Amino acid sequence: MRLFTGILLLLLASSCASSEEEKLSVSDEITVSLDTVMIDAGQEFLYLQDRLYTSSLSGDKSYLLNFNRKDNSAEKIDLNNLKLERKIQYEKEGPNGIGDYPQFSILPNQNLLFWHYQFYKIFDQNGELVRDLELEKIVEEYLGVNEYFARSLEQDESNPERFIALVTHWETNTDFILDIDLKDRAYKKVELPDWVKNSDRYIKILYNGNDAGGYGTGAYPLQANGNFLVSSNAFNEVQVFDFKSDSVQVKKWDTPLLGYEKEYVPPKTVEYTSGGIKDVERKIGEEISYGSFVWDEKNQRYFRFSDKKHYSEELNEYDSYVTTGAEVYLSIFDKDFNLKAEAQIPELTQTPNVHFAKDGNIWIFENIDDEMAFVVVQVELD
Repeated sequence: MRLFTGILLLLLASSCASSEEEKLSVSDEITVSLDTVMIDAGQEFLYLQDRLYTSSLSGDKSYLLNFNRKDNSAEKIDLNNLKLERKIQYEKEGPNGIGDYPQFSILPNQNLLFWHYQFYKIFDQNGELVRDLELEKIVEEYLGVNEYFARSLEQDESNPERFIALVTHWETNTDFILDIDLKDRAYKKVELPDWVKNSDRYIKILYNGNDAGGYGTGAYPLQANGNFLVSSNAFNEVQVFDFKSDSVQVKKWDTPLLGYEKEYVPPKTVEYTSGGIKDVERKIGEEISYGSFVWDEKNQRYFRFSDKKHYSEELNEYDSYVTTGAEVYLSIFDKDFNLKAEAQIPELTQTPNVHFAKDGNIWIFENIDDEMAFVVVQVELD
């Protein structure tokens, strides 16, 4: 069902330099049209509490699996026909058990890879175990202990025996890549150049002087076009791990509209009982936050949203300032990460939810009256 349509011609004046300081030619016009489509769930109630953060998209973008943590099922959403196709039930325990609160992704052969601490197994779409990868044994130093966690785990689309993981060390808040060879039961650790500057922005939260956790800049992984990308919300750059050369290159931009980095550097520690954490969160959110990259295979280009949040003085149930909206920006890059266009999108007034590219358009998840919907953003360069 189409709810609204709008056409907007956005002008921008922008130029930037890559990490090699080359001047780039940037288009000054973007044409954007917005439609909203609803997913027909029939008599079912779809699980929207996690806002699709526990979901995975099929390689051909024909369907999405949304994991329901309440009943351990996967809701298969047909994106071509905009309807719930079926629910796939998985067990928590037993020989076909996937455990509690696993991460998952859809593999190229349509099986599902589930993982959490010391658990890395492949299941089919009937809930049956297909293969135990035994990564906790192959990479025991990093994936067989609780001090490290795989933020993402991807199968190389051209080599089913090769897996790429983005791993975080909790104590130091450092991230790195693991290149895993199942056939030879071997792996390589790949460092991310200059990634430590993200770790330097990690905030340790204290409660009455005791360690109570913390949070950092976040790391956004993406496998696309023969590369594995890692970016953060604090810096206008992306780390590109090339599957063929096994090398990492860093692409950087410093643009008049979005700059290169967040200017505000938070304190190393914040005492929760002082109430200061909400002010730190607000300062971080009010500055530009660079979003994750999205690959548009149809047009061989990358999209990336960024935003600056707006806040009221009201506090929510978690003692944080209530967000009232955001300035949303769209950057468009070609397949070689040359910036082609960048502009604010006035019709988008909230930080975009989970989104992906399909058929050349950007699909942004929306919860409309407890029903699954997507805002479909058509983007054209003039």
